[in-house]
Amino acid sequence: MTGIREKLAAIFQGEHAEHIEHIRSILALFENVAETKGRVELDDAFRRAHSLKGAARAVDLEAVEGLASGLETVFSRVREGNLPLNRQIIRVIHQVLDASEDCVGAFGENRVPDIPAAALRAIEVLLGVQSLEGEGTSPQEQEDPSAPVAMGAPMPVGLQPVEMIRLPAEILDRLVGSTGQLLMESLRQASVTGELDTLNDEIAQVASECVRFRRASAAPMWRLSNQPEFSTVVRHIGFLEQSLRALATRSRTTRVLQQRSVWNTRRTAEQLQRNVWSARMAPAEDLFDGFRKMVRDLARDENKEIDFRLSGSGVRADRIVLQALKDPVMHLLRNAISHGIESPAERVSKGKPPIGSLTLRLDSQRGRLIVEVDDDGRGVDLEKVASVLSAAEPGAHSAEELGRVIFRPGFSTAATVNRLSGRGMGLSVVYEAARHLQGDVQLRPKEGPGASFLMSVPLSVSTSHLLILTCAGQTFGIPTHGIERLYRLRLDQVVTQEGKPVAYLGGQAIPLYGLAHLLHIGDAAPSLPGDTLPVMVLKSGAKRFAIWVDEFLAESDALIKELGMSLPATGNISGGALLREGTVFVVLNPAGLAASCTPLSAAPAPRTIKPQKQETDPGILVVDDSITSRSLEKSILEAHGYRVRTAVDGIEALEMLRVEKADLIITDIQMPRLDGFGLVEALKADSKWKDIPVIIISSLEQPEDRERGLLLGADAYVVKRKFDQTELLDAIGQMI
Repeated sequence: MTGIREKLAAIFQGEHAEHIEHIRSILALFENVAETKGRVELDDAFRRAHSLKGAARAVDLEAVEGLASGLETVFSRVREGNLPLNRQIIRVIHQVLDASEDCVGAFGENRVPDIPAAALRAIEVLLGVQSLEGEGTSPQEQEDPSAPVAMGAPMPVGLQPVEMIRLPAEILDRLVGSTGQLLMESLRQASVTGELDTLNDEIAQVASECVRFRRASAAPMWRLSNQPEFSTVVRHIGFLEQSLRALATRSRTTRVLQQRSVWNTRRTAEQLQRNVWSARMAPAEDLFDGFRKMVRDLARDENKEIDFRLSGSGVRADRIVLQALKDPVMHLLRNAISHGIESPAERVSKGKPPIGSLTLRLDSQRGRLIVEVDDDGRGVDLEKVASVLSAAEPGAHSAEELGRVIFRPGFSTAATVNRLSGRGMGLSVVYEAARHLQGDVQLRPKEGPGASFLMSVPLSVSTSHLLILTCAGQTFGIPTHGIERLYRLRLDQVVTQEGKPVAYLGGQAIPLYGLAHLLHIGDAAPSLPGDTLPVMVLKSGAKRFAIWVDEFLAESDALIKELGMSLPATGNISGGALLREGTVFVVLNPAGLAASCTPLSAAPAPRTIKPQKQETDPGILVVDDSITSRSLEKSILEAHGYRVRTAVDGIEALEMLRVEKADLIITDIQMPRLDGFGLVEALKADSKWKDIPVIIISSLEQPEDRERGLLLGADAYVVKRKFDQTELLDAIGQMI
């Protein structure tokens, strides 16, 4: 995705320069013009500001998006005659254009652009002054829109203070459960669409059979209609044919309405779920700040001096996650105080400062909460761990194995049991809590004295980003945080070492395992179509494991829930989630799979069978006048296996359709020559194209715009406040 972003950034800079230049040229035309209402040049300026806003959103440049949004509003009011395009307003527009260029310049130099506060305030005050016109605003304020807002003046639109309320946590938890149920029900309704499709096809087949019957028996039926004893039968047959045609029409209409209803209901449920999840996020400091006193009290009881530091407390995470981490983190801190950090006298004798160091670090990375407990004490005595382990499991053990065994229930190297330690339950509690949260915990190698424990869990348990895959005819999901990389290997890249399959990836030999064999399902070495092998690489500590599956299907956010049954002791399974059609699939635990990858669990590599003929990938036509938006959508769709063509407006799209029909059309609204509304209307009026699904993606958020698009025949209307590729791909998957 990094390469795509870099390409989009370069495209955006060129598109931005073009829009800025044209807007300045339009402003030059109106410097000495008194009447501007109705001028077509203003339509072009408005459209360019609109396109610039969408392009800036595509590359996540919020500052430019905000400036372009303000310009869009100004030009909208000017072309409607509600705002005069005088010199003062033109001066503000030039200020906004200059600030936009400064932001893009910093963006091109890989610098974080400064917030264009002056330009944003100037345009906000300009729009605010206009909205207050006639309500006591002084003429001097109207002439100078860049002047600061006077104290006591009404706050401009968009700067209203946020109202805060208190809500019991249990109500939020119930809301999360309710939104999850609503989303599940909307997913189940998607299966109704499939049933309606089948019913519609069956009715169409019966209707076609009636047409063939009518044509084949036209002459006999005409003769029979003139005979009184058969005329009633002939009229009844005609009535049935007419009723069947009406039923076919109603069936098609119902299917379209139900499809739109399911799509809109699911989008609303997903948005509601995201809003509730966001409300349940809480600062980590609310929980972990209380550990300061606990550390002081425990250190005093142990007659130790400890400098405790908490960093990264500004991180926000799901309240449920934070609550679940309370005991595990407490166990790690207690272990550090009791086992790790020495007494002041012992520390001095070892050349250490008398005051021990204990640090709790919090961070968030790629949707994960990272918790590290680090001390400068004795560290974990791996030799003593090996001695205790060898009594039960004789033989040599690697440092990584010793680092994992300390998390076993009941394992302890303490000679005595006291109030804080020695029972061998602390680290097992940490491990089980991390595993329950779809996370992992490990003893990190450390150069200096002491020990460092690193725990990684999701920021929210409400949803997880999953890779959906198939294995032995079953569908599974696995959290993407546990996957280092995905590969499609040729079978000739798989070799055998000491009787075990190995894949050479990045110049390194990585043991290869079959997911079906690890889960004890299906054939250990089945025959696969083609000569490629879908492989995911998992990492545990310093080791990497390659696991092959049948096929990678998609990526999706899903709510992981309990399966309502006891899970296998292997730890390979962590719960279940819901597919779009309403069926449940099993969610795998990356840490459990990595632990299952042992030499004894290796299996032969799969065999090759003759590849089957592949169908042609669906073709999609993207219509948008913004080259940045077109490039972004094209890259995403092609990465998911679609053939993509692009057009700059509705006229070019219709010309391209005459050459080659598309399976689906994605269109913007604001475009030159023929806009998105006109394109949809033209498509639905032509019998050759009326059945092509159409998705409108636009920044126009007004209900009347959405209603107009759907009434014209669009199958979905997506507002691109923030471009969401998952939402777009889900919509496409329902339609083709």
